[in-house]
Amino acid sequence: MKHLGLQMYSGAVPAIAELISNAWDAMAANVAIEILLDKPLESANKILVRDDGHGMTFNECNEEYLVIGRDRRKQEGDLSRPYLDRQRRSLMARKGIGKLAGFGIANRIEVRTVHDGNVTHFALDYDRIVRSGKFVDEYKPDLLADDRKVTDEPNGTQVLLTEIKITRAIPKQQFRASMARRFTVLKGDTSFRVYVNDEEIRREEQPFQFRYPGEKGKWESAEVSGAGQIKWWVGFRPEPIGDEEARGIVVFARGKLAQAPWFFGLSGGVHGQHGMQYMTGEVQADFLDTTDGPDLIATDRGGALWEEAPAAALRQWGEDKVRELLDEWARKRREVKVSRLEVKKYLELAERLPPKDRRLFDYFVDRVTGIPQIDKDEEIVDELVRFGYNALTNHRFLEVIRQLNATSAEDLDKVVEILADWDVMEVVQAAQKIRGRVEIIRKFDEMIAAGVPEKPDMHEFLKTHPWLVDLQWETLEHEKSLDSVLANQFHNEKVKSTEARKRVDFFCLAASHQWEVVELKRPGDTVGVAELDQLRNYVFFLREHAGKTTDPKKKVDRIGGILVYSDIAADTAQHRTALVREGIYTRTWQDLLRSAETSHRDFLGVIKRRAPADDPRIRALDELG
Repeated sequence: MKHLGLQMYSGAVPAIAELISNAWDAMAANVAIEILLDKPLESANKILVRDDGHGMTFNECNEEYLVIGRDRRKQEGDLSRPYLDRQRRSLMARKGIGKLAGFGIANRIEVRTVHDGNVTHFALDYDRIVRSGKFVDEYKPDLLADDRKVTDEPNGTQVLLTEIKITRAIPKQQFRASMARRFTVLKGDTSFRVYVNDEEIRREEQPFQFRYPGEKGKWESAEVSGAGQIKWWVGFRPEPIGDEEARGIVVFARGKLAQAPWFFGLSGGVHGQHGMQYMTGEVQADFLDTTDGPDLIATDRGGALWEEAPAAALRQWGEDKVRELLDEWARKRREVKVSRLEVKKYLELAERLPPKDRRLFDYFVDRVTGIPQIDKDEEIVDELVRFGYNALTNHRFLEVIRQLNATSAEDLDKVVEILADWDVMEVVQAAQKIRGRVEIIRKFDEMIAAGVPEKPDMHEFLKTHPWLVDLQWETLEHEKSLDSVLANQFHNEKVKSTEARKRVDFFCLAASHQWEVVELKRPGDTVGVAELDQLRNYVFFLREHAGKTTDPKKKVDRIGGILVYSDIAADTAQHRTALVREGIYTRTWQDLLRSAETSHRDFLGVIKRRAPADDPRIRALDELG
């Protein structure tokens, strides 16, 4: 008993899987497992496995079931016994020791089996079996109370494991998933079902980003030279597979696990670094376990003898297939990322670059889109590609500077040629920036149309993009200290509550010699004299505040303000005229956006006229709009 390798069944899954195999061979249609999950186990806990197979007679238990090492297939044939109207099955049993797997997790096994109304009930006690210490010794099981009784119960067998040896909690989902991965026969139909605590175990595919073959549930057939016919499928999840036991390819023989998930010996290198974290699949290779062939499967069903023929041929096929599919996975993932609009845009722009730069950028994009770690946020791909293109074009600027440095003052034609190239690059770079800004303006227009709150949405937007208000405000930044000055003066009592703070709808922008108060009113609201007076008070107070210092380095040349709104009362015309004389302005949301878009497009037109119109890079700008 100690030399049969029962320690290999030390986990609940491999031990109970052997009992499920016995139920399959007994032509059971249903197997019920009762086991405590998600809580630590104690010795007093019990594990029950019950099936509705044909059961066993007393003589069958004594002369067949309890004979260790009996090769049932050689004695009875390759198929299970006929039973009811159920289709006969290929036997899983072979080594003759699976019935002892329970000793991997328990010290006592009770078997109660019913056949044609007769009960056979006995117990195996591990401590008593090995008590004598002899290498060979006779042991007789304990016959229990209802042994050889007559009953009207249906046929079937139950195995009760007691004096449990494992103490750690068995995670429910992990137990169910691991058990499902051990059998291809758990198809979810009525021919063979396994239940754990009354919940059926089903083999269900998770969603895949890529699957081979493509159709869910489908298997591909292949002929392995030197081995035989197999069936296989492989899938790649969209994200890395968290459970390491679920990564890799499971090999089955006769519907049962023959090799735990692996990659056929392939590891490391370009193939093993990333793709294997996403990969799972299955192979059915019944030639690994033929009745008249060699025994190539390990006792615990964790692996096969891969150095022996025909297993070695399957291993080589598998290694080649894994390598091929990992390459295909990497290629397809790049295709998905390259199809993103932002990436395509820069690839099109790169077509107008000098050949050397274009090849370098294409290689850069290929590498970036092949990085699995950035899958969760595809916008990072856009950012990296944009960064790469800008870095490359800036490299061109440096190259032009070096050319200028190397050109003699007398070589006027060469200088003119270099400066023309500089103008083109400057135009292309500016055009990209302006296009991006126009897209921002359009997005802001959508926000206004949707009626988003003026705070914090629009506030935050304009704080980070002040050129939306005025193209010359690009150097201005949000100045929180000025916000605080105004809040303390005008909203000191109000801002003590959260609700009141939300009603403070201004913010301040500043540069070294300029301060601006920006007050935003919700699109759709009408403003009047009160709002105009409030903005005037803000600006006048900041002017008074700035006048308290005589330090010329801190002198502020302009302190003004702007009120942005959708509609304004008719009786405010004189107020607005007076405020203009004070450097305080009012604008509607739509005027703001139209002005920003127009000024940017006008600027683009001016800089484009500086470059040769026949340059392919300039023509490309016109084609892209």
